[in-house]
Amino acid sequence: MSDTLSLPAETRGVWYCCGHRVNTLPGHDYVYSGPMATYCAWHRPMAMFSPETQRTYWVYGNADNAPTITCYDHRTRQFGYPVVLGSNPDGDAHRNPTLALDERGFLHVFYGSHGHPTHVLRSQRPHDLTAWEMVSDLPEPHTTYPQPWLVSPGQIMVSYRQAPGWNCTTTTDGGRTWSEPVNIVNFGCPDAARGCAECSIYAVSIAESAGERRKVHLAWSRLGAGTPEEIATKHLWARRYNVYYAWTDDGGRTWRRSDGSEYALPVTEDTAEKLYDCGQRGVWLKDIQLDAAGRPLILFLDAEVESFASRWLVLRQTEAGWRTSEIGVSDHMYDDGGLVYLSESDIRVYAPTTAVQPQEDGGEIEEWQSTDGGLTWANTRHVTADSQYSHNNVKVVFGHEHGPGDLRVVWSYGDSNYPPETTDVRLHAYGEGWGGSTEVVFAAGREAQ
Repeated sequence: MSDTLSLPAETRGVWYCCGHRVNTLPGHDYVYSGPMATYCAWHRPMAMFSPETQRTYWVYGNADNAPTITCYDHRTRQFGYPVVLGSNPDGDAHRNPTLALDERGFLHVFYGSHGHPTHVLRSQRPHDLTAWEMVSDLPEPHTTYPQPWLVSPGQIMVSYRQAPGWNCTTTTDGGRTWSEPVNIVNFGCPDAARGCAECSIYAVSIAESAGERRKVHLAWSRLGAGTPEEIATKHLWARRYNVYYAWTDDGGRTWRRSDGSEYALPVTEDTAEKLYDCGQRGVWLKDIQLDAAGRPLILFLDAEVESFASRWLVLRQTEAGWRTSEIGVSDHMYDDGGLVYLSESDIRVYAPTTAVQPQEDGGEIEEWQSTDGGLTWANTRHVTADSQYSHNNVKVVFGHEHGPGDLRVVWSYGDSNYPPETTDVRLHAYGEGWGGSTEVVFAAGREAQ
């Protein structure tokens, strides 16, 4: 195996594999593997635009699996040199960082979880990447997928998985102290012999970007291993089932259904509002964004774990209720894309919908666009082409719609085969203002100017 080591570790991304041999796909030793600097769909947000500084701040897992931050200056069109913020004990990309930017410009980075404590760092000065302080960990010890959002001036809410449920907590002092956690969702374990394989929650969230009391929308699915017959006869990757929904506008103390009715907490499987029933297939959530009226659009895959064949779907809340539209297909449920809402006549999805390494996660990044509010979709741009390896784990830059259009999404690029020819992982970005995708080129120096 060769490994390109010409770039410093902090300018490259983590390569990671996860899962086990799948009997139905000979030769695929791991369910997914490859470039994971921006993994995974449940790590959000990872990139945020600041109108005050005309910068996009971006966190990722570097080649040493260390939480790393950089920024892109939209005026000079340069990336600052990455700053390594801490370390992780292994190469598990589930420990990748997430990012919050408060109203005063202080940056907050969350990392190190995946069933472990989530560490929280805060910049010592607004919009400054060069000096940081470690503040209090999240208040529970076995957290995964921390998703922080500014929900009112001075208040950050973080939701996360605390297996088997999904919880949230808030801070009003920059992460030095945290509120008592709220258990939002807990579906229980109907079969104790299976442990949490039948009940863990996978969720994506999004907050409004302005206002004194910002709504947070939460969509989730339930982990499940499949039918008893499948478990007995096949080695199948565990499905995630269905799409469920809730929202809050008080920092997570109360949660509601689409019609405004209040949930009794925690939300159970019997009381949850089910937006999509996948039957005996599976659901992999990819993104959630808001339209101009503040209503959510949910991007996900409906996939089959025997063949990995996947359909890209969007659930959208409308005045008439929730509707589902189909975008296209791809060949792996861990093909990870992002949804960009610009207007009713310009909704886009950036996703690896053309395979490079068949039935491995990732591929060529394609732009899909809807000009009729998400009813129909067309493949409008080949963002990448003729790639040797796979592009994957697309992350949308939050707040990008207020920027100049030269940085809308970021992602990772590398070899998704196992074993790989190389574990070198590069970082890419795209905005139509550039006219094409680009490998990220970092500016000299370690300080964000």
